[in-house]
Amino acid sequence: MCLIIYQARGLTTPPELLRSAAEYNPDGFGFMGFGSTGKPRVTRTDESDPKLAVSLAQEFAGRECAFHFRYRTRGSSAADNLHPFKVAQGLYLMHNGTAKVDLRIAGRSDTWHLVNDYLAPLLSHRRKLIYDRSFRRILDQWLGPQNRLVFLDESENRIELMHRADGFDWNGLWLSNTRWVDRRLLDLEPDRDPAGTHLAADVRFC
Repeated sequence: MCLIIYQARGLTTPPELLRSAAEYNPDGFGFMGFGSTGKPRVTRTDESDPKLAVSLAQEFAGRECAFHFRYRTRGSSAADNLHPFKVAQGLYLMHNGTAKVDLRIAGRSDTWHLVNDYLAPLLSHRRKLIYDRSFRRILDQWLGPQNRLVFLDESENRIELMHRADGFDWNGLWLSNTRWVDRRLLDLEPDRDPAGTHLAADVRFC
């Protein structure tokens, strides 16, 4: 499990939230957002560095961006497993949850396999599928609501959330869950534990 924090335009992520996220999710940090020129900025580190997170939040105050704090459940802490993942040219992904996919390479995480074996082959040629309602329904059925995806699409200059309704809004920010953050400090409601995931073998692309 991990934690994604999405910051919409006009907002700023407070340092206390970032520090709590780093404390509870110590196995890596990732960031993606659009700078003042409109170009994407993507950063990954193998430690959840709260100073870096706070610095980026200050730099990107008022701009659209997303933070990823990793809590390792599958795969090693190597750079190959850090978020965000590059899905295609100018298209990046953050994932929170556990995807039930075949783990064919030891040490690589479920997200690595989700991206490289499933999403990249499709989205490299048809990236607009992430906005297609039918494709999103397939992903919803397959992954289940406990798997939350956030895409940065350079071509559309936007960040797109999947399973947004299954996350949490806090002071305008979106959190993929509240399990891996200090809810008492931030006065957050308890996390839900949704079910309904499906194996990759159960999904048929018709």
